[in-house]
Amino acid sequence: MKLAFVVLAHDRPDQLARLLAALRHPAARAYLHVDRRVSLDPFTRALEAAGSGDVALLPRHATAWGSPQLVDAALEGLARGVADGCGYFVLISGRDFPLRPAEEILAFAEEAGSRSYLEHFPLPDPRWRFGGRDRTDFYTYTVRGRRETCVPRGEDTSFLSRRGRILNWMLRLRSLPKPARRCPPYARAFGGSQWWNLSRPAAEYVLAFLDWHPDYRRYHAHTLAPDEIFFQSILAGTEFADRDELVDDTLRFMRWPSGESHPRVLGVGDLPAMLESKALFARKFDPAVDDAVLAQLTQRVMA
Repeated sequence: MKLAFVVLAHDRPDQLARLLAALRHPAARAYLHVDRRVSLDPFTRALEAAGSGDVALLPRHATAWGSPQLVDAALEGLARGVADGCGYFVLISGRDFPLRPAEEILAFAEEAGSRSYLEHFPLPDPRWRFGGRDRTDFYTYTVRGRRETCVPRGEDTSFLSRRGRILNWMLRLRSLPKPARRCPPYARAFGGSQWWNLSRPAAEYVLAFLDWHPDYRRYHAHTLAPDEIFFQSILAGTEFADRDELVDDTLRFMRWPSGESHPRVLGVGDLPAMLESKALFARKFDPAVDDAVLAQLTQRVMA
């Protein structure tokens, strides 16, 4: 079986090269997306210097946080892997790092068979603002490179700053001619972490589903952070969930500070918990903050 790693990167070329070197295996294939907003040259040089210049480069998109282009990049990697005959698919960030050697990750994928691992929970859910209705029912627009959500009249706007209230008023005007926004009826809305681990049947179902429902991608053009809903709703919110096993697990080790929307940078102090976990990957890392933890993990997985 061939294992596909779909990698989304936007910075730190040397760190990305270290990651791809750790994932190198005869039965693994890396499909790399580099944010279009940065120069590709430093990434190309870093990969060639690390002996990882044979990765498959995906078409480039401007992948701002929470943008639909993140979904597009992941889908293109998935489609390339399916076309190349891969049997299992893992989506990771360029700031992730494996906790197991590539051989063990491949063995895990082979044992998983038709099981897919992705966090998924039905919406609405109290862990998200508005229960997630700001994802499914509110319009989100890209304004000067940032994703901005229009909070409709009658909803709580107390969390908005003065600038945010002014912007929200403008977005309400922009939304006036649009119909009420609702999740398409053929898929129940599910949310979860962006990062997934998909079997071949799951990957094929996602791609077929988009052929059956071309409006689904268009609906998510106005979704806040669609990468946290798009795949979950297809796989957990349709009949697929009755046919193949979905495990509610990202297989990622992450530390979430209270009230924060991003996981914190991991360090050497997190190593014992990382290695005792059942996770395949950990995120996120920053050599400028703690390079020693990456050095120790590199030695462990590439020994």
